[in-house]
Amino acid sequence: MSTAPSMHDYILRQPEILSSVYDRKESWLTILQSMLETHPMEEIVLLGSGTSHHVSTAAAALAERHLPMQARAVLPAQFIGSRILHPSRTLAVGISQSGNSLSTLNAIRYAKEQGCPVLAFSLEEDSALVRECDAWMPLVCERELVPPETQGYTAAILEWILAIRQAAGLDTDVTKELSALPKVVAESEAFVRAHLHDILRAPKITVTGSGLHWATAMEGALKMRETLRHAVMREETEELSHLADLAFEDDDLLMAIVQTDRDRQTVNLVRQITDHVLEIEAGEDDFSLITAVIPFQLAGAIGAAGLGNDTSKYPYEIENISHGEGFLFR
Repeated sequence: MSTAPSMHDYILRQPEILSSVYDRKESWLTILQSMLETHPMEEIVLLGSGTSHHVSTAAAALAERHLPMQARAVLPAQFIGSRILHPSRTLAVGISQSGNSLSTLNAIRYAKEQGCPVLAFSLEEDSALVRECDAWMPLVCERELVPPETQGYTAAILEWILAIRQAAGLDTDVTKELSALPKVVAESEAFVRAHLHDILRAPKITVTGSGLHWATAMEGALKMRETLRHAVMREETEELSHLADLAFEDDDLLMAIVQTDRDRQTVNLVRQITDHVLEIEAGEDDFSLITAVIPFQLAGAIGAAGLGNDTSKYPYEIENISHGEGFLFR
């Protein structure tokens, strides 16, 4: 009898899943490009909550890197009521894997009321978000049957990397990068298992990243917090340098995404307080947004198994208010 895939299974299958996303690129690759050609834009505002906010943050950084316009990621509740200086030249993008996040839906409605063109990015075409928008860029990953989303995040990142590069007239061939992913996953798993004792025993874990990888730090910390159910925080690397000597104890764990000499300076500062430091080397290329998050996903899945936490279901039988009509912030 077959069993439902686990969080760990989804992570291990990411090379296969992302290759499938890439193979189906004709369904999503040019949607953003078409929107920008139809509506000349000065700014892109990306709206999403939780993991979708982290996708928004990464996509905003990529858009700023490659497109001649401003881009920002805004939490939906903070966007509603905010000032939009040039609505007709501001593209609002709603990001929600299910397409039913009430806060994102209401933020998109607010953007429409102000006169912004609106684009939906979601897995489900038959969703409130897609019905509300001018166009739909489909997320073509598998529907995840476990609460902590992993392949949905990396699939979304892959699509935004390539959609933005397509809109910018840049190369969108990632065949080489995708073929290297099985090795990345295997090396990441070996890294996590080698340091599992540190991860499980730490009373407090801080994940840090900078630049493009601030999004990775946010998503990595979220996956570990959802699964380990321990104190897992995230700090931007520069900000961490201002508080490390006050906020760390000698048994705390730092998991640092390291790209630059400045990142390493902060790591070395923390090493003066605690020996429990794990470094994840990351490039500054676009695709590193995918490879750098995999160790954190695996730390969550493997660590949860070590703690006896079942990631196949929610730990409590309570209503998820963020998708419910009674939610006060909807």
